[in-house]
Amino acid sequence: MSKKKNLVIIESPAKARSLRGYLGDSYEIVASYGHVRDLPRNYLGVDETDGFKPTYSILPEKRKTVTQLKKTARGYSRIFLAADPDREGEAICWHLSQILERKGVVFSRLRFNAITKDTVLKSLKKPSSIDMQLVDAQQARRVMDRLVGYKISSWLQRIMGKGKSAGRVQSVALRMIQEREDIIDSFEPVEYWLIHADFTQGDSSFTASLSRIDEKSSGKPGKHPSCEDEAERIIERMKETGINWEILKVISREKSISPPPPFITSTLQQTASNKLSFSPSRTMSIAQQLYEGISFGSSERRGLITYMRTDSVRMSPESLKSCREYLAEKYGSNALPAKARRYRSSKGSQDAHEAIRPVDIRITPEKLVSVLTPSQLSLYRLIFNRFAATQLNDAKISNTTVTVSGAGLEFSAIGEILVKRGFSMIDPAFIKTKNQLPELKKGKVLLESFDKEQKFTSPPPRFSEARLVAEMKKVGIGRPSTYVSTIKTLRKREYVEKDGKVLRPTELGTTTIRLLVRMFPHIFKVDFTARMEELLDSVAKGTETYPGALKQLSLPLESSLQMAMKNTESFRNDLQEETGETCPECGAPIVIRWGRYGKFRACTSFPKCRYSQPVEEDSSSEYEGRKCPECGGSLLLKTGRYGKYLSCSNHPKCKHTEPVPTGVPCPGEGCSGELVEKMSRKGRLFYACNRYPECEYAVWNRPLDKTCPRCGFPILVEKNKKKGIWCPSCRKKVVT
Repeated sequence: MSKKKNLVIIESPAKARSLRGYLGDSYEIVASYGHVRDLPRNYLGVDETDGFKPTYSILPEKRKTVTQLKKTARGYSRIFLAADPDREGEAICWHLSQILERKGVVFSRLRFNAITKDTVLKSLKKPSSIDMQLVDAQQARRVMDRLVGYKISSWLQRIMGKGKSAGRVQSVALRMIQEREDIIDSFEPVEYWLIHADFTQGDSSFTASLSRIDEKSSGKPGKHPSCEDEAERIIERMKETGINWEILKVISREKSISPPPPFITSTLQQTASNKLSFSPSRTMSIAQQLYEGISFGSSERRGLITYMRTDSVRMSPESLKSCREYLAEKYGSNALPAKARRYRSSKGSQDAHEAIRPVDIRITPEKLVSVLTPSQLSLYRLIFNRFAATQLNDAKISNTTVTVSGAGLEFSAIGEILVKRGFSMIDPAFIKTKNQLPELKKGKVLLESFDKEQKFTSPPPRFSEARLVAEMKKVGIGRPSTYVSTIKTLRKREYVEKDGKVLRPTELGTTTIRLLVRMFPHIFKVDFTARMEELLDSVAKGTETYPGALKQLSLPLESSLQMAMKNTESFRNDLQEETGETCPECGAPIVIRWGRYGKFRACTSFPKCRYSQPVEEDSSSEYEGRKCPECGGSLLLKTGRYGKYLSCSNHPKCKHTEPVPTGVPCPGEGCSGELVEKMSRKGRLFYACNRYPECEYAVWNRPLDKTCPRCGFPILVEKNKKKGIWCPSCRKKVVT
């Protein structure tokens, strides 16, 4: 029997380390490393005839963890379950209680939105029970995702080959990306011209842009001159007007700008992308580190921010009080509004957690310079400044519009001045003002110069990862905990690819989503997914039951699935492409089909004849005059499921293949081999000796047949453009 009185089970080992510093020796603290049970991987695992009852099994990779948890739990009669305070965390706690249940053991639920000593100890004083409504909401989501994913994916694989998948949220996100791509593809740019003019009044000069032509507004593309000839005619009128130009109006107005609300998951990811160039996954990874706790030298670990998966802008009264006290000390009480500023969460928000904020406003970014990594510090500063700004006064901007008239034309110039800093005193980047105008008044002005500029209307931009998250939040699909995993799945399945910072659908993605939308129009639409989120919220609140919600959601799935099964063969034929070629092995026609690794050329006599070739081989070319060592034929550079390789031109008679050589001798001791391109199990390119397993030398970066001037090693490696060329032996950069 353990001498320690209580056992605490938390999700991550990092949080466990933090809690050990807070709770002392009377508590044993262990980590479950996330979920330990889930629906089975090789069958549906849902009994639709018995109220959608799920069957759970221990995750294979967690069997050792569960065995150790059971062994540890034997010595305790009270077990505290302290997973994250959301639906997923509640479900983890319930699964743990089911696995560790035995006679005499009492399970208590601990919930805290921040990993700090005060919040943890406060939670321990008032433990609660597991909220089965939240568990049912999580189960309903998981089961519905399984029904959609398992059933529709099985149908999809009959048409497009193994490995293809559909998902309730991922397919809707893919549809959004594809529809944006369709808009861009069909967009026809419209030409328009901007005309700018430089004017002077006394010693003051300013630039204005054409805004009206003969009393018609020129404020939008299409209202501007539509071609160069029209722009030239306007310029001729400007020349003919001579000195007859005057300022008709000078209008100045002050406007107040309120600080933005504190961060939620989607806005944090968007802002971190725009200001720090962080991807959503990187943002959440760093935020997790800040939440779980940072070690302050020899002192205890401290959590720095509240829970980072939230859709609520709510701030606790205690946090507002401490924030206002800190700001009053630093900037003076006059810098704060009379009452604490609060914000309202958007419709559909679960409001289960507070907004993302610092747990202690007095731990400023400046105090963490020597503690945090540059990335951690940058993200913490964003969160700190955003929260602190909410309790400072509005900023005020003076907006001045000057209108210049002549020859039936009007030109406008707009300037802005920050007259009251307000919340921008904490970070000037909060407010960006336009150009400042000089002091001007009604009266004559001189036209000094002018120019014209050709423009074209643009389609809406493609989604970046952060923009896609923002759009998913806007239309109500997904939740803070699923945004990043949804995008990862789309990229892993090769439905989308990242082009710079934006996402583009691949040919596979385009074909897949058009097929899914055609056959399952009610499932893969924003309305259905948003409706499901509302039902899940109702289950969490107790106003809807678990079976009732799933019954409502499964009806459109079953009706569409029945229709899809009837049309499987016709869909398969629609995707098949004729080539006009015959099979070299049996003479039957060759067609292009979809398979697990993309498009391939297949014999129509399958399964009697199993001839097939990847479509990419159409672009094969002779490789540097090299000959096949088996038959003397030319070697061709081809692309297959595992990347590029060399293949004999006499295929299929000769089946010789080999990796692509680099021309760089292997630097292994006593080795006469050559480094060749290879692909790891996870799809990463690397370079290894062609005499493996005799020689095991390998490098990740492209090798160069150059000697290191510092240590004499026979090869160098080329990293990315920023890092340049390095020696793999002395591990130092080489200037060439």
